[in-house]
Amino acid sequence: MKKLLFAFLLFSPFTKAQLLFEISGNGLTQKSYLYGTIHMLPKDQFELSNSLKRAFDASATLAMEVDLNMGAAEKIALAQQVLLPEGKTLQDYMPEQDYIKLKMYCLDSLKWSASKFERSSKLKPMFFSSILIQESMTNLASYEMEFNKMAKKKNKNTMGLETIQFQLSLFDQLPMQTQVEMLQADLDSELKNFDTLLACYLKEDLEALQVLMNAETAAYPEFNELLLVNRNKSWIAPMAAQMQKESTFFAVGAGHLGGPNGVLELLKQQGYTVSAIKQK
Repeated sequence: MKKLLFAFLLFSPFTKAQLLFEISGNGLTQKSYLYGTIHMLPKDQFELSNSLKRAFDASATLAMEVDLNMGAAEKIALAQQVLLPEGKTLQDYMPEQDYIKLKMYCLDSLKWSASKFERSSKLKPMFFSSILIQESMTNLASYEMEFNKMAKKKNKNTMGLETIQFQLSLFDQLPMQTQVEMLQADLDSELKNFDTLLACYLKEDLEALQVLMNAETAAYPEFNELLLVNRNKSWIAPMAAQMQKESTFFAVGAGHLGGPNGVLELLKQQGYTVSAIKQK
């Protein structure tokens, strides 16, 4: 899979150099906030601006794509959901030469053991892809994990705009052929692309990110429709209900923010005022 799509999906002309937004109007009695995240990045590049901290502290609830606070039963069910059918491995779905190429990359470049690759090859292509970038980088940080820790420390409520089970079930709607094709992408160029995307994200240069991400998503229109557009639309109702209830800090992948079907535009269409906050 295009690994950088898992980390960051963004093609937004909404505004330049902004990731943090204030939501007001449309009958709200308190402001809420929306932040576009990159799901993983090197720890030495991770930073929380004072503006971001103030917005977080001013909110009663943290709402992310999914609530990370799962019970044991949910974690067990989740572990089963990412696996291929019993007895199947990636080798059953990939051309032999591509499977060997993938195996050699994991063994030689990532220094996996043969047993680790064997276990991982039982994952569905999309989920195998998602771990490659994590394994290709060290000392990673996550905005979602950090926000969740902050919420616990400050005794804030947490919620998800959708369940993790629903989110993962979306991947199953992508044809296996598409998933395999995405997994077969050149791994070296993927990492280079991620480095470029990360640099643009840290600069909050949305125009540059738009160009890069358009090139990445163009080959997979079904991915864009299923994992971005449809989900963006489904989030607006729960966001509206939650904002009516109390001030909320929303944190979602930055790729969901922009464009005509992005969360920012959809909120505006519902009558909300969405204002960019400069991070400092």
